[in-house]
Amino acid sequence: MKPTPRIFSLTALAAILAACAAPASTDGAAEANAATPSVASKPVAKLGPAISTIKPGASVSFSHETSGPVDVDGNGYVTITVNEGYPGGTLELVASANGGLEVVGPGAIQTVSMANGTTHSWRVDYRGLSDGVHYLNIAATANVSSDVGEMRGYAVRVEVGDWKPVEAAREAAKSMQEQASGEMAVIMEAEETIE
Repeated sequence: MKPTPRIFSLTALAAILAACAAPASTDGAAEANAATPSVASKPVAKLGPAISTIKPGASVSFSHETSGPVDVDGNGYVTITVNEGYPGGTLELVASANGGLEVVGPGAIQTVSMANGTTHSWRVDYRGLSDGVHYLNIAATANVSSDVGEMRGYAVRVEVGDWKPVEAAREAAKSMQEQASGEMAVIMEAEETIE
């Protein structure tokens, strides 16, 4: 009688090699799992943390809630939540608006004390002056000492009156040009001076 050759599949061979390489265990469940043939797993690449770029400035973050769209000559407000990460000092908050809005009331400027990551709530009232999408600009200056002041800016979108046709006309006025890749782009004139 001739011996018959035995053919091992790659899966069985991988299971045998994995069992040989496995550390000794006194756990019966681990031994049962090692006896069961397993499919060779693909190596898994570990990715590092996502890279993000944060502009230098004050350690301050913002979020907001608005009262909604307002009519021309109508009043609205925005509640701004400011989170800061300083152990002490003062935080000066200033609200300003572009030509289509007006900041009203005493809440245009506020100074608060900072202390170990405190959250501050700030209400800013405004009046809509013209149809369109306008922005309420927020400037925060963290004064940690008398010599050091770090700044961070934020903008809140405000819709005033019949804003959709105004925005559509503004978009239509932009001169879009098709690029070689097929994408559309707005080409803006610029001048650079190197000294």
